[in-house]
Formats: sequence, C-alpha cells, structure tokens
Amino acid sequence: MNMLALAWKNLWRRPARSALTVVGLSVAVAVVVSLVGLSQSLESSFLALYTRRGADLVVQRRGGTVQLAKGLPLQLADRIESMSGVKEVIRGLMDMVAFEKQGLFMVIVNGWEPDCPVLDRVQVTAGRRLQKGDRRRVMLGRILAANLGKRPGDSVEIYSQRFEVIGIFDSFSVYESGAVFMLMEELQQQMDRTGQATGFVVQVAPAGDAQVIERIRREIEALDPAIAATPCAEFVRSLKQMQVTRAMSWVATAIAALIGAIGVLNTMAMSVLERRAEIGAFRAMGWRKRQVVQLIVTEALLLAAAGAAMGTTLGLSILSGLSHWHTTSGLVQGDWPISAIVEGTLLAFLMAALGAAWPALRVTAAQPVEALSGR
Repeated sequence: MNMLALAWKNLWRRPARSALTVVGLSVAVAVVVSLVGLSQSLESSFLALYTRRGADLVVQRRGGTVQLAKGLPLQLADRIESMSGVKEVIRGLMDMVAFEKQGLFMVIVNGWEPDCPVLDRVQVTAGRRLQKGDRRRVMLGRILAANLGKRPGDSVEIYSQRFEVIGIFDSFSVYESGAVFMLMEELQQQMDRTGQATGFVVQVAPAGDAQVIERIRREIEALDPAIAATPCAEFVRSLKQMQVTRAMSWVATAIAALIGAIGVLNTMAMSVLERRAEIGAFRAMGWRKRQVVQLIVTEALLLAAAGAAMGTTLGLSILSGLSHWHTTSGLVQGDWPISAIVEGTLLAFLMAALGAAWPALRVTAAQPVEALSGR
C-alpha cells in the first residue's frame, strides 16, 4: 500500500474527527477568500473608476480620505486646465444618501457638469442622459434602479424632495451602477456648496507619462498648500476606508489561521497518540523516521486539500451573495479574487504543515520499543 492510500485509510478510520478538522480549515480559508477578496475587490473596483478612463491624478483637499465636508472652488479646475500638458479635467461633486425604506445606506450621489465625459462613457439602457437645464431630474445606475424598483418616468425621493428618473445607465463599475447621477448645479444647491466640487480628475498628455504627471502634480500643489494631487493608485491605497478594510481582513485572517492550525495540531496529535503502537511497529519493520513523518504530514495535507476546496467554495459563495444582496450589491463586484484564493489555499497547507510538525517530531523521537509499548 502506498503512502497516499495509507494516509487516506488512516483518516477514514476516524471520520468524525477528520470531518471536524476539515470544517475548521474550510472556515479559515473561507474567511481569507471572502474578506481578503472583498478588500481587493473594493480597491480594484475603485481604482478602475480612474484608470479605465485614463485618469492620472486625483485632486482633493488633503486628509487621506474622500473629502465630503470641504470642497474645492471650480475656478481652481480652470487654472489646472490651462497648464501645459493637461489634456482634460473632470469636475465632480459627491455626496452620500440613504434610502432607509429599502435598506440602502451610503448610496453615492454624483454631480456632473452637462458636458462631463462621464455621462457619455456610461451606457444608457433606458430613458436618456442628463442635459443642461434638467431640474429635479436624475439618472439611476442599473443596480440602484433594480433595488429601488424604479424606471424612467418614476420619481425618487432624495434630500426630502421628489426627483424624476429620466434614465437608467450601466457602468463597468459597481460603484457607479449603484449610484445616482444629477447635474452638478443641482447637487450644489442641495448640499449648499455653490461653486464647489469635491475634487478633480486630471488626465495628462501624453497619457501615463511619469515625468509629465510629476511636473503637473507639483504645479497643482503649488497653487494651494491645502490641496493634494495624487496619482490614482496611490490615492486609492491611501483612502482610510481601504486601509481599515485591509487591516480588518488581515486581522481576521490571522485569527482564522491560528484557530485552523490549532485544530490540525489537535487532530494529528490525538491520531499519533492513538497509533503509537502502530507507528512503533512500522519502525520495527524498518520504516525510517523520514517515512513516518511523511505519513503524518501526508494525512495533514489531505485534510488541508479538502478544507481548501470547501473553504474556497464557501468564500466565493459569500462574495457572490454579497454582490447580489441589495444592501451591498452596489459595493461588491463579485468577481473571483484569484490572489485571495491562492492565499487561502496556501494558508490551508501552511496550517496543516504546522499542525503536523510537532506530533511528527515527537513520535519520531521515541524509540521503536517505547512506541510499541504505547508509552
């Protein structure tokens, strides 16, 4: 009988204990896949808002987060637009609202100028896009419209006022597909922020030129020490919301890893203790210490493989559920987080190896006669 078959047979001799260990490992892997995957999905989706539209710099007030309390004067965008090497400046105003009856909180409201390129780059699936002079009119993202049950011609209450839904749009980003679009002038009045924007997105020419980006960044920040012009990737990484999500996911991963490793250690230690006489017989028949260690580690790795498979399936199911749940569907992309799956699988095998190490070393340290006696 080969090593793999023997290890499999040993695990089946104690099905309840093996099953509980697999469950423990699968929970740890599911935590990694779901939480780390969620963190990565949030970050990549938010970054895609900028990179897929050719943005190079994000201009906002300093503070390391999305500044909603304080804005930037629109005149500043005109000065930036006049700089050599600047191709395009997109002005945007942002706020967050809630639709409490539908259980939707932190819904993004974007205010755009009538000629803003963003309005041309989303796909209008029903109705029409916003135009100059549209008062008390909004466009709803596909996800938000479905969650609210709204179509063009319906009305929606925002800021305690009725707005007509004139269009439904779809975007590559779940953030936008779960958002409200209205004209910037309208949103400025609702927020009492006349003449202000939350920030600007700057595209340089030639696109992506590091030297041009750095020069323009310095020129923009020289206009006002209270503002920061940040490359898109750096801006997204520096967001406090992203940092908190990332930290929470890794803390949960560390706790899950510890619990999983202890579970494997307990299973393998009990298994070795119960089979000391059997292992002593193997040693007496000529098995080397390396072969005994290989048997114990193989058993642990089989448990890890089963736990990784179950945990990955569970984690992906959680992400898929969040992407379809109306409360989070506008935030979670639902894509397969390949790197998180790899991390979860590697973690399962690492926990198995660590959990099997101590029992393996302890049993091989004993002499065959001692092992046969069960001491």
